[in-house]
Amino acid sequence: MDENISNILDQDTWLPATPDITKDGYVKIDLNKVDLVTYSFNKRFRQGENAPELHLWFYDGNIPHQLNSDTSSVTLYGLDSTDKIKVITAQPENTWQSGRVKLALPSQMFASAGQYKRCVIEVKNSDQIIATINFNLDVLPNDFYNMTFGSNPFSGQVNDEIKKTLQSFKDIATETIDQYQTLKTLADNTASQIAKNNIVTKDTFDNTIEDLNSKFTQIPKMKKYDASAFNWQDPFGSFTGMGASSLMMYDNVVFLSISTFSYKTGSVICKLPSETAPAIEKIGVGLSMDGDGHDAQPVAISIMPDGSVIVENNTHDHAKILLVTSYSTIDTHDTGSNTGSSGGGTTGGSTGTDTGNTGGSGTTTSQISGISNLVANTYITVPNQVTVYRGDGSISRTLPAKGDAYSTDKSASLGGVDVYRISTDEWVHTSDVNLIIPWTGTIRPTRANPKIVDQYGSDISYGLIVHEYAVDKKLRVMGTGENYYEISKDGFIAESDMTQV
Repeated sequence: MDENISNILDQDTWLPATPDITKDGYVKIDLNKVDLVTYSFNKRFRQGENAPELHLWFYDGNIPHQLNSDTSSVTLYGLDSTDKIKVITAQPENTWQSGRVKLALPSQMFASAGQYKRCVIEVKNSDQIIATINFNLDVLPNDFYNMTFGSNPFSGQVNDEIKKTLQSFKDIATETIDQYQTLKTLADNTASQIAKNNIVTKDTFDNTIEDLNSKFTQIPKMKKYDASAFNWQDPFGSFTGMGASSLMMYDNVVFLSISTFSYKTGSVICKLPSETAPAIEKIGVGLSMDGDGHDAQPVAISIMPDGSVIVENNTHDHAKILLVTSYSTIDTHDTGSNTGSSGGGTTGGSTGTDTGNTGGSGTTTSQISGISNLVANTYITVPNQVTVYRGDGSISRTLPAKGDAYSTDKSASLGGVDVYRISTDEWVHTSDVNLIIPWTGTIRPTRANPKIVDQYGSDISYGLIVHEYAVDKKLRVMGTGENYYEISKDGFIAESDMTQV
């Protein structure tokens, strides 16, 4: 250990601050609060206690701070009431990846009664100190105090409390026995189902399945991509811990696993290498969880012919998104040519350059015409439930009201109605949606209470400081034709209440 323990314990520049909350038995500590020299909190233990645990949960803002069990360390330094130095190091556990640390305090910590003269917890990553936490530790003497409360003697109160506690234990034991019987029945039924249906057990799997990685040299047609193959799109980022994203291709079959973090609502997750993109859109179902790994919700994820991987209905602003899928890069069901001429349609696919799967046998005809390219990074939002149409005019699906923003790259006419494209051959009426387009500039409100709406055009007006705002997005509400400019996360000011600087 490089540190001089005495120097650590002799610091006198603490700026005390109480941790924000206690969460699930853990003391939550935000390591992003760089304006604080240290956190400070109090704990009391009884003289002679053995191995109580101190639970700490480290965060970076609202996201748990991942600790690497190989390079990180959490160490407690203490100077007790008799001037004896105590050093306790937390043992790495699998909870470190989610920022949770359990620090077991041995009985030697509580050998002497009295308040510790100094006690700190140091969090390090390699040789870099991430945080130093002031820990006020008080060891109470192991004495018994005889007291009375009102007219009731203390011994009588203790007797009543013992009776209540014993009855509570009895109730818990009865409930536990009932739960055990329920679990035993469930386990017996599960074992019976496994045997009945010949389900592969873990032992069988471990003994018969070989690691695919060890076989790459024996499979010349297998190609494995490294992490740089994922072109992550803001606001999504690579998850590099256990279960990280992977991409492999054997002949024309792609095996894709995505693990990613998103810190605000987004649409395009990443762009895959062109040789791994499907010929036509592939739809998969993934899983989206909040930042703590809770509230798991299914999400539709599309893999587009240009390699874009798009999450369709993510409801979490701060999310972990998981997807495991496989698909062929060849459209085995398409009988039309690249221009769609054999399909009988005027453009075949959705743009006239895609495969002609919508008209393949010549029984359907695309009604799309007048296709124009939109500015890159253009999106639509859905104020109310919207019907999605195919290029032949048939209904494909519906989009939920006030869900995700959807990427769009083309405008066109579908049977005489203006539409935007949201996937290979899916279109929505322009009058049903709002449009968000890139717009760079600086604006200034003309009054302190301007009209402000969210991305769906709903009024969220609030007081505003009148000064200059840098803008990079513009919202066009299709129902009214009004323009708004983004001045905060999902906050757009009306064009009529601002001026360009």
